[in-house]
Amino acid sequence: RLVVPGGTYYVHGRLCGGGALACCTRQHARGGYSDDGGRSWRGGAMVGGAQTGEGGVAEIGASGAHRGGLYCSARALRRGGAVTFSADRGLGGERSARCKALSGGGRGCQGSVVSLGGPTGGSGDATTGGVYSHPTDRHHRRDLGVYLNPSPLGGDGWWHPWVLHGGAAGYSDLAVCRGGFFGCLFECGTGGACEEITFCLFGGDTSDHGEQNLKVS
Repeated sequence: RLVVPGGTYYVHGRLCGGGALACCTRQHARGGYSDDGGRSWRGGAMVGGAQTGEGGVAEIGASGAHRGGLYCSARALRRGGAVTFSADRGLGGERSARCKALSGGGRGCQGSVVSLGGPTGGSGDATTGGVYSHPTDRHHRRDLGVYLNPSPLGGDGWWHPWVLHGGAAGYSDLAVCRGGFFGCLFECGTGGACEEITFCLFGGDTSDHGEQNLKVS
């Protein structure tokens, strides 16, 4: 199954004549999926709970009491980040929950999340870890950080971020590369976060709980 993260505006209340009420229109993260290689697409269920903006998804395997499925990290419109989990690979999702470890500024940008090691491990089983990128400054788009979590389904296992790029930085997009490396395409600049697009390749050893295990190539 192919899954593309996105968002939608949903009208929760209407006038008697059927007109939409602007005060009752809310933004929610939502994904689209395809089961035929991208020839046709369908929309998945909206992420419930508080308002959420755009988001990213990663395939996470089962871990302990947690079932495997899709892990979604979305921008919470009321300051911070929100996460949810879909056990049916994108058809639906649980209500979103705030995640303080992945929170940004009130007008911050959405980060990117990928599976730690890719969709499948060496044994063919889905991985249980996650990698997330987002500006670490809670008030401005600055200091792009990389967060690691060996088991994101637990919710509170995100490690202290390692700063991939110091200075102005905005939106980012992660990709899993060969040889245990990750690629990150991100906005940055000297006077503002949207002056240029930069690519960085980095690798990490998650056997120890420490920032020194991430290495830029």
